[in-house]
Amino acid sequence: MMFIASATASEDGVLRLDRQGGLPGAISARADQNAQLTQQVDQLTGQVSALLALGDPSAILAETTAQAAVLAPIVGLTPVTGPGVTVSLDDADPPQRIPDGFTGDDYIVHQQDVQGVVNALWRGGASGVTVMGQRLISTSAVRCVGNTVILQGQVYSPPFVIEAVGDVARLTAALEVDDSVRFFREWSDVVGLGYDQSASRELTLPAYTGPITTPNTQVIP
Repeated sequence: MMFIASATASEDGVLRLDRQGGLPGAISARADQNAQLTQQVDQLTGQVSALLALGDPSAILAETTAQAAVLAPIVGLTPVTGPGVTVSLDDADPPQRIPDGFTGDDYIVHQQDVQGVVNALWRGGASGVTVMGQRLISTSAVRCVGNTVILQGQVYSPPFVIEAVGDVARLTAALEVDDSVRFFREWSDVVGLGYDQSASRELTLPAYTGPITTPNTQVIP
């Protein structure tokens, strides 16, 4: 009866501990396992404490959101509306026979011409600037390929329209004193390049929606 009871209780297993491990071996293995679990608990507890030390997560999120809302208009991530200035630059119609000392490049608008106007408007205190309807930020690059301009992945042909929102008097004065803009105006009188400037009581510039990267060539506000 004892043998039958033992066999039933063991379910074909071994009830006794082997001589090499025995009860002390089982206790040692469990102690090692408990030590590992305790170490994991300590690590997790430390992580929780570090997170709690940062404060209320909802409060941190609210503070970060508020900071982003303040910075968004400054960096161009929201639309801007107000009085402003519009400048248009256009290629000239070259003569059939280009005079000596001139080349075809003298009759087209270049990257530095567009960038000169943009930089002058920034210096005039513009709160927002667009080129061909695209809002510029501090890392926007205007690149010239032939008589076209590449801006934020888009290719544009002349005339190149630049708009700026800000104090009209300051923007106009900045354009008047800028060397690169003045040179373009003078050169336009020589070869027939197009330069048109006008003021508006209200302009609306869209928000910048492209990737925020840092290309090699920058238009710096």
